[in-house]
Amino acid sequence: MWWRQTNKNTRLSAVLEKHNVSLHDLLRELLLIADRAADVARGFYSVAHQLEVTRKGDSTPLTDADTALHKLLSAQLKQLSLTIPVLSEESTTQDIENRLSWPVCWVIDPLDGTKEFIERTDQFTINIALVIGGFSELGLISIPCRHEHWLGVVDNGAAVFPEACGLVGEVITTQARDCSRPLTMLASHRHSPKRVTALIESLTSEFGDVRRVNSGSAVKFCDVAGGLADVYPRTSACSEWDVAAGDALIRAAGGRVTDMYGSQIRYNCSADLLAKPFVASADPDVDYAAALSQALNSGLA
Repeated sequence: MWWRQTNKNTRLSAVLEKHNVSLHDLLRELLLIADRAADVARGFYSVAHQLEVTRKGDSTPLTDADTALHKLLSAQLKQLSLTIPVLSEESTTQDIENRLSWPVCWVIDPLDGTKEFIERTDQFTINIALVIGGFSELGLISIPCRHEHWLGVVDNGAAVFPEACGLVGEVITTQARDCSRPLTMLASHRHSPKRVTALIESLTSEFGDVRRVNSGSAVKFCDVAGGLADVYPRTSACSEWDVAAGDALIRAAGGRVTDMYGSQIRYNCSADLLAKPFVASADPDVDYAAALSQALNSGLA
């Protein structure tokens, strides 16, 4: 298994050597943290209908579950053998006032898919990414309702780990494009119908029949990484913590994640924390971004 072999990621190697930590030990510690976080998430989920929902400045919902998971993950990640700062969706301005000076940081979304959580669709996740020099090199997406952790380290590999099983998992890889079947494109049922239609039309003109599959939160990244879908384009607004873990996971599994112009996405490098429109591809040799950019440039997507 790749997690028992020598680390091949040079950026990550430098960080691990500085802190005298092995990749195996880091992953083991991360999975334990994910176990605890998933358990806490399910505890709140069982009484989701009773949770008070408030609104943040951007009008997105916030629950006690978001806050509790933020506190848990922030505290536990800071206690790891790898002592580096944490950038979270629920961080205060004071918490991250010096973030642009951080060469290495955790980028986390304690509860991705708060709306899904509130509506009890089971499609919510816990996202943890390790960003080094602006690039996401490690991604962990926990799906509490499936009792699964999806973990990838770029240049090493990706796997699905059942909860409470430690480093006992199943290796996953993305799938090459199969031209004998319709292209599978992921979207959210919350995405604008007009926007999704424009994306489908752009892909259809280039690749033929397109089948839309709805999926929520960062589960979409897992579906691409696990070979269940070909492409996940996102042109609506989102933040870096929505993307970073899935970016690393898909690249680790053999796919590609870029902006709509084919460039690799960078994190914690700009004044705001908004993510650019992006496309996550299972097959790195298929240029979906070029086809999708037409819809983006036309203003339809």
